Amino acid sequence: MKQNPGSVRKKILIIENDQDIRNIIDFILEEQGFTTLSIPEPQDLDEIIPFKPDLILLDEFINDRPGHRLCKKIKQIGVLKNTPVIILSTANDIELIAAECNANDYISKPFNVPDMVDKVIRLVNHLPLAY
Repeated sequence: MKQNPGSVRKKILIIENDQDIRNIIDFILEEQGFTTLSIPEPQDLDEIIPFKPDLILLDEFINDRPGHRLCKKIKQIGVLKNTPVIILSTANDIELIAAECNANDYISKPFNVPDMVDKVIRLVNHLPLAY
């Protein structure tokens, strides 16, 4: 399932401190027709607001800081609170972490590319997730 070619390109913000993973996800999503912005860590949430992401992929481990704390902050900011967030992690309890911070979904690393793309497309298009 690819993003609708005739539609406005949806924007995905990738917050991942591993540059190789960031580059891979960036490449995959650009190939799917998304506009992406990938950063290792925002210094301030004000720097991501102008991008107006349709979805945020958020690493759980951002330079030794828990990504779920950032997820909680995102969900409290007016212009971002309805933006879907997917937590990426190698943590065994990622499902609980995602639920605790009100993330919309999670992806375990290493991830299956078609599953990741499917989750992103479903969330940006407000479709039900297939479990």
